[in-house]
Amino acid sequence: MRVAVIGGGIAGAELIRVASPCPLDFVLIEPKKQVEMQALYPEYLGGIARLQDLAAPLKPFCEKVGATHIQEKALSIEGSSVICEKSRVDFDYCVVATGAAQNYFGIQGVENTFSINTLEETKRARRFVEDNYPERIMIMGSGLTGVESASILAESLDASIYIIEAKDRVLPQFSPQTSALVEKALSKKGVNILTSTQVAEVKKDCIMFTDNTCLDCDMAIWTAGIKPSEFIQKLDLPKKNGWILVDPHLNAKGNIFCIGDCAWVEIDGRLATKTGLEAERQAKYLARHFRNMIKGRPFEKYSVRASTDSQVALISLGADCAVGVVGKTCIGVPTRLIYSLKSWIDKSFIKRFK
Repeated sequence: MRVAVIGGGIAGAELIRVASPCPLDFVLIEPKKQVEMQALYPEYLGGIARLQDLAAPLKPFCEKVGATHIQEKALSIEGSSVICEKSRVDFDYCVVATGAAQNYFGIQGVENTFSINTLEETKRARRFVEDNYPERIMIMGSGLTGVESASILAESLDASIYIIEAKDRVLPQFSPQTSALVEKALSKKGVNILTSTQVAEVKKDCIMFTDNTCLDCDMAIWTAGIKPSEFIQKLDLPKKNGWILVDPHLNAKGNIFCIGDCAWVEIDGRLATKTGLEAERQAKYLARHFRNMIKGRPFEKYSVRASTDSQVALISLGADCAVGVVGKTCIGVPTRLIYSLKSWIDKSFIKRFK
């Protein structure tokens, strides 16, 4: 049986790696040459992580596990075929794992911002930092990426760093206790935090807010949200809030499955977070599901580990410092040990594919 996997990020690549002992013909459809670890983008932006820590080439990986890499962009799914830019891939099963796109919420002037949602954009932002030495950096959005970027830049640059958040606290998706601890850590590093502040427009040299005030800036970094990609929007599959809706076995419809950020995974009232942790677990689950399917064995439904009402995360705050979050509990010590654990997890993921 042929399994077409659309997307070579954490979810897609990990699925193929774990399921490769199966007697299945995997075809990975991914326009990039490499699998990348998005969790390390803030550290690369701040000059801490190296490029070799962030990525591993897909061609030798696929050759090693017996998969085929189609280095093209998937355009659509028609029946049991994936239509790509130059080719057509027939499949018995298809797994959609294309991740998510940056969401700018219709804000004017976003062309004046930098994104760290992809490696290429992060590299562009890093080059700007190295070439221009910006003195005032505005980071819009205080999710994990925004908070980690602010922490690392505050230490690596002699610059004024601002976090701009529309809601009333940083890390609004986490518990108030976590937000308070992280806000305190950011303030100690000299990061300026502006909450309940909405951006109206980004100009080349300043940020305009909805209350008609503005702040001068030399560099604007957008980390304020994600949305379904254009490819996901066009697929004729069940959706919820624009994301592909899957059942408790991560099945979207018929012979099509979906995992990772592009999936709406809600099981027993628990909605999965769009994080690397969940993407990796969903990939491992689906690999086991394929093995059991081949052997004719029944399989239990997926169990969400990190849900929106009970977050699980390791948050880097720079200077070999990190905090751990499990539900409403925020573990702040020992900070170096937690940072070492996070660093080991992030870097060991890429090593799996080398």
